[in-house]
Amino acid sequence: MSKKVMFSTHGLVEGDFAYKLDELGFPTDEVVSKKVITGQDTGGQVYYVKALASIYDKDYDVDLVTRRVDPRICPQFGGTFKDLGSDINYTVEKQWHEVDAGLRGRIKSNVLRVPAGGNFAFVPKEEIVPLLGELMDNLVDYYKKEGTYEDITVVEGHYRDGMLAAAMLCDRVEHDTGKRPVMLVTSHSLGHKKYERNLPKYENGEISEDVWNWHNFEDRIKHEKYGFDQADIIIATSPDEERRLAAAPYLVDTNKVTVIPPGYNSMLFKPMDVAAKQALLSDFVYRDLDGNERHINLSGRKVVSSLGRVVPDKGFVELSRTMKEIISKDRNVIYMVSGEKGNPVTEECKKELVGVMDNVVFLPSLNQGQMAQVYNASSIFVMSSLNEAFGMVPIEAMGCKTAVVVGRSGFNDYAHCADIRNDNEDFSKAIGFYAPSQEVDRQRQVKAISLLLNNDELREQVAQNGYDFVSKNLTWQQIANKKNMLIRDVIQQRDKARRMAAGGNFFRRAVGYSL
Repeated sequence: MSKKVMFSTHGLVEGDFAYKLDELGFPTDEVVSKKVITGQDTGGQVYYVKALASIYDKDYDVDLVTRRVDPRICPQFGGTFKDLGSDINYTVEKQWHEVDAGLRGRIKSNVLRVPAGGNFAFVPKEEIVPLLGELMDNLVDYYKKEGTYEDITVVEGHYRDGMLAAAMLCDRVEHDTGKRPVMLVTSHSLGHKKYERNLPKYENGEISEDVWNWHNFEDRIKHEKYGFDQADIIIATSPDEERRLAAAPYLVDTNKVTVIPPGYNSMLFKPMDVAAKQALLSDFVYRDLDGNERHINLSGRKVVSSLGRVVPDKGFVELSRTMKEIISKDRNVIYMVSGEKGNPVTEECKKELVGVMDNVVFLPSLNQGQMAQVYNASSIFVMSSLNEAFGMVPIEAMGCKTAVVVGRSGFNDYAHCADIRNDNEDFSKAIGFYAPSQEVDRQRQVKAISLLLNNDELREQVAQNGYDFVSKNLTWQQIANKKNMLIRDVIQQRDKARRMAAGGNFFRRAVGYSL
């Protein structure tokens, strides 16, 4: 069967894998089947590739390739390389990621963890490029021993390092077999956009010289441009990204570019039936930031939620100012927001929420099932990011038939939520509201959230519109189908070119023509 290789080389991709602990709580060498995932570099890009790798694909055997990182070494699991000594099995680990596929039962997608770098300590994405050559040597050796090297037909690269890895593998396969796989790339975020966003902070002294040099935007942009030039297909996740790809410094061939946004798991993120939702609201169970189980009765309350990584760019501090203003006027409102104990962002949120903390629920990192419960319990979901490349959380919330308010993001660029400033607009047709989180725009956010909270009919209509939009356009299966159609087009074009070339050679031989 033809093989599709998806590279997410820096992402710590989840797998059904863990080590058994001894009586003192230290990891042994015995592997047990248990979900594990670390907290570093496990954001939207990793979730994206994991979701697509798990989609049923009748055309390809799919491998998701990442760098091997030993969970015994990752700080989140305790233990260090020194504790383990140097006797580690330095081989490719073939694991799996199992997902619920509804009527098709459960699907296991392959996760290949490929060693590179001398040990299995975590390496951040900013430092992983020098390890890609060794990673590629080990991966190619693995495929050759497995006997599937010549089956590689499609190679996908995700993020800067994944795009470079994809180009390397395509070059190797073409050199060794004479057949070049179709190369598809998705940047997920562009280095030049991040450079533009952070340059004023660097110039103002908010970013140190060491941190600025560590990001090495010049090399990142050069590597991205090389990946785009080598690719047959470039997926832009939003119209804004498409425009940036066409402009300097990338100047890509726009014929290669197609806008396909991220999707969502419609089997998981879906509306609850009336009885299940009532039960959820009457006894909403969660863990606080200390890990203690808590119960809250949300029946008859209006819940505004916001989930994401607890970092400044997600706009939680700005949203906290908005929510204090709203809660101060309506004590029936509950605010649920992602938090982490001791995180500076969470501590700043608490300062902003002084006086209304009885109406605030801080939630620790949640799995997808728990996120679906929060969406279903919410009257409104807010993606308050100050600047988001795309953002998948509003899609998931819409899938649960929850009204959304979004800030500056690729999602809004693609989906065109209603701008709260347009007072003459028929908001009943909106799929959501656009209201940025920046302090200068905050009253727009207050207005959007307040309007939806105080107008049940409008809120329910907007929620229905959003649900209709994502369920008809943005399920992961629909996203995968669109990408496979592009791949089939490239393969057909290549086949046509080969047939034409073969026909020309036959004609030249028939008439005795030679160059």
